[in-house]
Amino acid sequence: MSKKIKLISMVLAALMACAFMAGCGGAGSAAESAAVPTVITTTPSEEPSAEATPDPTATPEPTPDPTPEVTTNLAQLQAKEGYMPPKSLEGIDPLNDKVVALTFDDGPHPENTPKLLDILKENDVVATFFMVGTNVEEYPDIVKRVYDEGHEIGTHSWDHTDLMTLSLDEIMTNQYGKANDAIEAATGLRALIDRPPYGSMSEDMAEQTGREQILWSVDPNDWKKENRDPDIVYDHVVNGTPDGGYVQDGAIVLSHDIHATTVAAYDRIIKALKDEGYKFVTVTQMMQIAEIRGKDIEYRFGHAPTAKEAAESTASGSQSPEVESEE
Repeated sequence: MSKKIKLISMVLAALMACAFMAGCGGAGSAAESAAVPTVITTTPSEEPSAEATPDPTATPEPTPDPTPEVTTNLAQLQAKEGYMPPKSLEGIDPLNDKVVALTFDDGPHPENTPKLLDILKENDVVATFFMVGTNVEEYPDIVKRVYDEGHEIGTHSWDHTDLMTLSLDEIMTNQYGKANDAIEAATGLRALIDRPPYGSMSEDMAEQTGREQILWSVDPNDWKKENRDPDIVYDHVVNGTPDGGYVQDGAIVLSHDIHATTVAAYDRIIKALKDEGYKFVTVTQMMQIAEIRGKDIEYRFGHAPTAKEAAESTASGSQSPEVESEE
């Protein structure tokens, strides 16, 4: 009997031990589960639809500003198909602004003209270039850069011949026409204005060409050997000379971008004229300003009346004065 009791006791003890171990094991599993953070993962069932995730809205391209219109009654400045249009007067007050036009002859030059373009760009001013056809043909990339950077281009004959020694047909075909062919080849457009070499063009011949012949009111004589010094060129433009004229409102300044000494002077010249309150315009802009200021413009043009002269003429009911000589 005692053996049976002992055996039963041993079985019960074993069962209790098993139960105790099972309970400890469950508690340990629960503690481990609690210690390790739960990570929720999802398995996408399908790709999101285009409707569910729309593409980001594209930023619309800005609408370009309309090209400013040019309003002038001058026959010489009427827009022509295949020709460079005249510049508008946007941003210019023609009756009050103090204006000057810088013009450069005989280029383009392979080294000096690009340097001058850099100076003009750095100072944010425009100019007008009267180009010799032979140089245009040789350096078309420079011609294109001049036009692309917002400057104005005119012809200066094919080979710098005195045009008054030629017939009208020779001028229009072999000089201006041939030069314009080269300009068109470089830029895709023909020039609207001309400058005769040496300023040699009568009013009668100019009218026969039907194109505006651009002269000047200030000549620093920068082409002369004794004046090929940046300081002299600067002085002759900014301070003027009795024989070369003086810069004033409405002036057209003649210079030559084929001379390194001229180009070297122009950064200082531009800054000095800006300090005096001048705005820089192209020749076609100056023609429109002259028209608005009351000048009777024929086929040779060398300056605009000053704003003061225009105001006085308006007050007195007379026409703005002409210069005695455009040459």
